[in-house]
Amino acid sequence: MSEIRKKAMTRLVLCAVALVASIIFSVLLLSGTFDGKTGGSQPASGDTISSSAPAEGVDDPTADNFTAESASAEEVPAEPEATPEPTPEPTPVPEYEGLSVQPTTYYNEGEQPTYTVTDGNNLNMRGGPGTDYDKIGQVPASTSVTALGTNEDGSWVVVNYNGTYGWLKTEFLNG
Repeated sequence: MSEIRKKAMTRLVLCAVALVASIIFSVLLLSGTFDGKTGGSQPASGDTISSSAPAEGVDDPTADNFTAESASAEEVPAEPEATPEPTPEPTPVPEYEGLSVQPTTYYNEGEQPTYTVTDGNNLNMRGGPGTDYDKIGQVPASTSVTALGTNEDGSWVVVNYNGTYGWLKTEFLNG
């Protein structure tokens, strides 16, 4: 056998051994054999198992007090229990009455862009973002409107004109 073939076979065998070792380690890890405890003995039937505590002398990288250097449990000061923060209530999404389709993006109060209808165009307000939706009103040329929301690609915006919600095509609005 040539020298090149011997080297190739050696590398192939090493790769196969590494693959088998990885598979065995993965199976043991998934089965819970590696739970952070040292030693291979199983606990007696009356013993309690606490998988959240790492073995003595081993730092737990998921712990709040993890340090790069090993520290015994006596050296780590106990931290006071923190009171959990209350979960904030989600901001309700407005629903605009009279629309066939609600916007996919809503603008927050104070962040709503203002547009002006282009000169020479009285724009039809629609029930949805498209000309195939019903006409529900009209906005005269040169009128200023505030966008409340937009469709996914931003080509249509929802406005409130004279108490009526409707969709306007951004192509005919000046920002």
